[in-house]
Amino acid sequence: MDTSDSLVFVVDEMVVAPGGARAFLAAYMERYAPGAIARGLTLDRVLVAPPVWLEEQSNSLTVSWTVRGARAWWQQSLLARHDAEVLRWWADADELLTSRRRTVSCSPADMEGAGDVQGH
Repeated sequence: MDTSDSLVFVVDEMVVAPGGARAFLAAYMERYAPGAIARGLTLDRVLVAPPVWLEEQSNSLTVSWTVRGARAWWQQSLLARHDAEVLRWWADADELLTSRRRTVSCSPADMEGAGDVQGH
């Protein structure tokens, strides 16, 4: 399987401090998303849990991105690690979050291609 055939999912799971989820999501989409798209990620979906903006409690935000192939995932990842704007965004974001986690995954059918970063 060609590594460019694998669909890789990059998922940000963030718990926002009480009352701040709507503003945080707007900032994420304004400050982080354009750079992610420029690095080759495609926005898959944005989910808010529970499905109502909370003022006295925390909302969880799940933002799912996709990228085709392990090579493209590594490339965008390396670009992000050396981008001062990305580093500044996450430093600022951490002040508004109670927790965050990023996972990177693919379907079992794509495992062989996703792991082959050398290509054929």
